[in-house]
Amino acid sequence: MKLDAADFSALEDPERLAILEALVVGVIADGHINARESRHFDELVLGLPWGFDSAVLRVMIQGAHERLANLRTPVEIHDYLVTLAHRLPSESLREKVVFTMATLMHSDGDFNRAEKNVVGAFVVAFGIPSDRVAAINDALHGSEKQP
Repeated sequence: MKLDAADFSALEDPERLAILEALVVGVIADGHINARESRHFDELVLGLPWGFDSAVLRVMIQGAHERLANLRTPVEIHDYLVTLAHRLPSESLREKVVFTMATLMHSDGDFNRAEKNVVGAFVVAFGIPSDRVAAINDALHGSEKQP
């Protein structure tokens, strides 16, 4: 369920940006970014083969954060999620993005209500069926048990 180089090799920049924005949502979902989450985000995100220089990637992360901060109403948030879904080409990729977001959310040891709501909103916007949500959940919990 993890994002890897193969996932990125066929993507265009708008698709890569959609993934990046979804991961930024994952780390800021509950409004609290602690040191552990920040470290995990940096390790995970900077370790992916974006095809951008790290300085450019950091500017893109900041831009994504600013765009998200400007979403105020439920309609704006919904429209934003639907736009992200349209920019991601496959159901498999969408599932991997949700899994990676949930991994980020779990990195501080607390998967709270706000984070669960965000994952739920992405699942709906991304059109992920319940059996695949269960597979994502199983993969997430399986990854927590591994060293």
